[in-house]
Amino acid sequence: MNISTLIANIGEIDFPIVLIGVFEDEENQVSIDVSDSFSKLIKEVIELGDFEGKKGDFSVLYTQGVIKSPRIMLIGLGKEDKHNLENIRKTLGNASRKVRDLGTVKPAVSLDHFIGNKLNKEKATEAIIQGMIMGSYQNLTYRTKDLDKYKHLDEIVVFSSTTEESVLRKGAESGKIIAESVNFCRSLAWGPANYITPTKLAEEAERLSKELGVKTTIFEREKAKNVGLHSFIAVAKGTDEPPKFIIMEYGADKKDVDTVAIIGKAITFDSGGISIKPSQGMERMKCDMTGGAVVFAAMEAIARLDINLHVVAIVPATDNMPSGKAYHPGDVIKSYSGQTIEVISTDAEGRMVLNDALTYAAKNYNPKVMFDFATLTGAMVVALGEHAIGYFANDDKVADILEKASKTSGDAVWRMPLWKVYDQQLKSSVADMKHSGGRSGGAITAARFLSKFVMDVPWAHLDIAGTMEQTSDKGYNPKGSKGAGVRLIIDVLRNWK
Repeated sequence: MNISTLIANIGEIDFPIVLIGVFEDEENQVSIDVSDSFSKLIKEVIELGDFEGKKGDFSVLYTQGVIKSPRIMLIGLGKEDKHNLENIRKTLGNASRKVRDLGTVKPAVSLDHFIGNKLNKEKATEAIIQGMIMGSYQNLTYRTKDLDKYKHLDEIVVFSSTTEESVLRKGAESGKIIAESVNFCRSLAWGPANYITPTKLAEEAERLSKELGVKTTIFEREKAKNVGLHSFIAVAKGTDEPPKFIIMEYGADKKDVDTVAIIGKAITFDSGGISIKPSQGMERMKCDMTGGAVVFAAMEAIARLDINLHVVAIVPATDNMPSGKAYHPGDVIKSYSGQTIEVISTDAEGRMVLNDALTYAAKNYNPKVMFDFATLTGAMVVALGEHAIGYFANDDKVADILEKASKTSGDAVWRMPLWKVYDQQLKSSVADMKHSGGRSGGAITAARFLSKFVMDVPWAHLDIAGTMEQTSDKGYNPKGSKGAGVRLIIDVLRNWK
């Protein structure tokens, strides 16, 4: 999708449709510096009560030659004192689908009518582009029929009469990079498991290497065994699909910068293994690699934004399948850390692949901080539903970093306890620990298990199970994968100090 910027006022431009934000507050509703007849047209719609500026309000007006553009879309922003960047993303996410479905392929958005009195113009431009690109996303990769019925946006124009073009351009460029990274995550996370395999993910890593200079190392099954990634390989024993332990680096040649590690669980299909899941809903287990998809998407954005850090990304990728070769409940598995693990359920496989990845990152790269992303537990879905990422941190400074990034990115987070008392549920009579503490506090005991493998590195575990999908179009999230966590980690890294 093309993105362009323009310095102009509404009366000067000629596009198929112009998007104008309108606040609910009466004194701020219409502040449009064009002809009196145009302002009168909008005021009449408001006075008739057809449009009030409330969140969720939309109205398409035909300008009848009053200005050059034939249509305008009024978009309700709600109360101005509640207005923020996330409000822009959500309202324009909804608007993007309405504009697209009208068949208007080149919408123009008036920045001047979305910033209110307090928002930064560059950040608002970024939010506009994010909302439009993320909101209009459609994954048509696997369709062959009636493709002509699906409408698309070809170009988005952001214009202003009060902003320097360099500010517009910078915000539009970063907004495009971040939004396209979110959509990349969605395409991976919601791709069928027979297409999005560990081999496909390895190919994506090689693409990032070729196109963006991301250094890539991939351990095949035998190499992973020889390296000592026993916990990862235990999960992969049951599948004929070749597992891949994928390592990506960006900024290794940068001087005097911090090293940050991001790790993503990539179970490309999770049957549960020997502890097999019920068949109902199992088709959704194609998205159990969403954590890995977050990391791939983040690495693409990191490289395109040229973030001034050394970022190490590790994605342990494998199917989890039952077979005569699969590992069993009751097995004792040695980890890369040297600690032994009693397997309670082979359906708790995510923490098995993550523990090796965490220790590998800690031992071999000495990162200043580590973040892992995983659709890890159903318990987190029960705890927080679909509205927030539950996270655990062993360091308050890491928690502060995530909280700040949550406010700027719009990815909501909630800190969960990481108390030592939960270790009692992980005690084993045959190994150093069990890998599952049962149903009670399941998300917490999973995080406590992972905490045993980070060594002394500051770390946060983000359980994205509840936020991985949306069941209907809402805001900038169309039905399907949300790509939750991508914008969060990008804001963590680009605002690093």
